[in-house]
Amino acid sequence: MTIDEDGPLCSCGNRGCLEAMASCAAIIHAVRSAIEQGVNSKVPEMVDGNLDRIGVEVIVQAAKENDTLSFRVLHEAISRIGIMLADVINLLNPNCVVFAGPLFRHGDDFLLDQVKEVIRRRALEKSGNEAKLRVSSLGSEAAALGAARLITQQVLEKLYYEKMALHSRA
Repeated sequence: MTIDEDGPLCSCGNRGCLEAMASCAAIIHAVRSAIEQGVNSKVPEMVDGNLDRIGVEVIVQAAKENDTLSFRVLHEAISRIGIMLADVINLLNPNCVVFAGPLFRHGDDFLLDQVKEVIRRRALEKSGNEAKLRVSSLGSEAAALGAARLITQQVLEKLYYEKMALHSRA
């Protein structure tokens, strides 16, 4: 989803996509670039000076410890996610939105509360208040488990309909 048509180039070939501006890779890149340009942060000492070891878990921890750079970068990313999500909530009116991946797994309520605040301000009142926001407990296996469930459902439905067809002929 495009959130800034003049934004950075995305891997999909478009410009200003949410992926290019608020993904874990984009957050890590923003923090690392700022540190390389001399911005003061706790992050370098948290990774023993090895900027290749910067991950979202370190950035979230630094933000929780009042690191201004980490907090600012996370706040910008979460604001973009919240704005996009408010639009999705206004359009589709989902009952629940489930976040997965390392950003929200490490950010827990610290980030989820920020997303809720953006949605509260930007979504239609009824839809925004009714949409539940949750962090997945499935971890990195979420996609594989979802795919397995879908395949299992399709196989079971096929077997059921084949069995029903056999019984209707008898």
